[in-house]
Amino acid sequence: MGCLYGDKGYISDPLKRKPADKGVILITGVKKNMKPKVMKLWDYLMLRKRFIIETVFD
Repeated sequence: MGCLYGDKGYISDPLKRKPADKGVILITGVKKNMKPKVMKLWDYLMLRKRFIIETVFD
């Protein structure tokens, strides 16, 4: 089982189900109008690193 880290644009339900069928967990942040969710520290840190890498690539 693996993890896929994405930004807030991947929150929709169909986009979560497609990788889940292959055994991959989609981990995203939350939008401002959503309730906060509990997240593992490792996942939180990886989301922060993903943001930095994406900013450099842009």
